[in-house]
Amino acid sequence: MSFGVGWMGGEKGTAGDADARHGEEVFYTAWPAIIGLSFGLVAAAILLIIKGLSTLGGLLLLGYFFSLLALFIYTEIQRWPVVSEATIRRYRESGLGEGLEAIGSAGLPVGLFLVTEALFFGTAFSVYFLFRFQFAVWPPPGSPHLDDLIPRIQTLSLIMSSIMIEAVIWGLKRGRALLVRAGVVVTTSLAALFAILQFGIEWPKLLFEEGFTFTSNFLATSFYLLTGIHGSHVVAGVGAFAVVTARAFKGHFTPGSHGFLEGTATYWHFVHIVWLFLFILFWEGGLIFR
Repeated sequence: MSFGVGWMGGEKGTAGDADARHGEEVFYTAWPAIIGLSFGLVAAAILLIIKGLSTLGGLLLLGYFFSLLALFIYTEIQRWPVVSEATIRRYRESGLGEGLEAIGSAGLPVGLFLVTEALFFGTAFSVYFLFRFQFAVWPPPGSPHLDDLIPRIQTLSLIMSSIMIEAVIWGLKRGRALLVRAGVVVTTSLAALFAILQFGIEWPKLLFEEGFTFTSNFLATSFYLLTGIHGSHVVAGVGAFAVVTARAFKGHFTPGSHGFLEGTATYWHFVHIVWLFLFILFWEGGLIFR
């Protein structure tokens, strides 16, 4: 099952097959948009459960969302060719470079990685809720108001970066080198902006101006722990995008060999999804959790 569109190529250079050179499959995915739009289901589900309106309805909505998420991961990992730079060079020297898309698959290892990440964050959120509902008053007395201006900018930067990296993949498969190079630079910049806003502006303000430290109360501990873990994933994503950018400018990616680019894009979509949970939990969920 797939929410993308694919074409299998015909003759090289024909007008109708401009996107399918040398027989490789061109695939455009709508999954980031689908997951993003479906995220409202999570907010609705949490509201139904927390307010006691319908526990069953909330669980059904959560089940539907996580089914979409699992399907997204499954469909994404099916289409990543993984080829090393040495293999690319060897095959091109032997005149066989056009068949590189048939070599290997990154599906299983990347899929296992994403499953472990999902389990990790799922456990962290579960522990948060387990302890949070022990408090009769929420947020705990003395907690500062968490201004949502910076998080809103961060959310926008993640949305735009997710869209941009998909545009890069789209452009790569259509042979648009300028779009690819400009796109990876913009994506990397937006990812770096998120990290700068969190660790360079928001955290210092809370720590040094508000006196909201890691040991202030349970909310503070949870906030720094969960957003910090997510922030470390963002920093890792920035590093991966830096590698993608360098390789894109060196011309390492081709329509039939770009597994690292695909894997990095899907990892970034996962980071994006986790952030939406955090955004609802600590900022936009204020009315829900009080």
